This record gives sequence, C-alpha cells and structure tokens, in this order.
Amino acid sequence: MGETRTTPETRVLVEQAMREVIAVGNAAGADLDGSDLADLMRTYESGFAPETTASMQRDLAAGMPSELADQNGAVVAHAARAGISVPIHATIYASQLPRERAARR
Repeated sequence: MGETRTTPETRVLVEQAMREVIAVGNAAGADLDGSDLADLMRTYESGFAPETTASMQRDLAAGMPSELADQNGAVVAHAARAGISVPIHATIYASQLPRERAARR
C-alpha cells in the first residue's frame, strides 16, 4: 500500500478504479457520489499500514487461486451488462487472468 500511495501514477490509478466501481454501483441503483469517493480515498490514504498487501496480490504472487473473478471480474461483468467502460478493472482482470487460470489448474 505504501508504495502505491506514494507513487503519483499508481495513486491516480487506484482513484480511477474506485471511480469505476462507483459508476457501476450507481448503474445498479446505488446512490454514490463524490463524498463516497472521498471516504474511500481517506481509507486508502490512512487506513492501512504502508507494508499492507492485498490478499489477491499475495495469492497471485504465490501461484494460488485468488478472488480475481469475484472482485475485478465482477466489476467488469456488471459494467458490461450496464454498458459502462471500466478500463482499469478490465486491464487488471485481463492481465492477471493467465496467472489465475494457472493457479486453478
């Protein structure tokens, strides 16, 4: 977390990914706005120790099955049904899918 938070390019990437989730949620009937994004970013900025890693990151690095389909894949699937573009989640999902499939073999 610490490294992605302090690298401007990856911090922006995380924020864009959160915006995509908000758009998909709103298309499904949620009522999310800029204050929700601000809350998410506050948690991202200060809610995790710098050395924190995501369970999906740890699983994929270890060659184990992860929650890729249930997290990024779900965003991509819901976005497709709603006709929404989610390029960040689509890239994450597609780029990690070979590792996920190898882990599930």
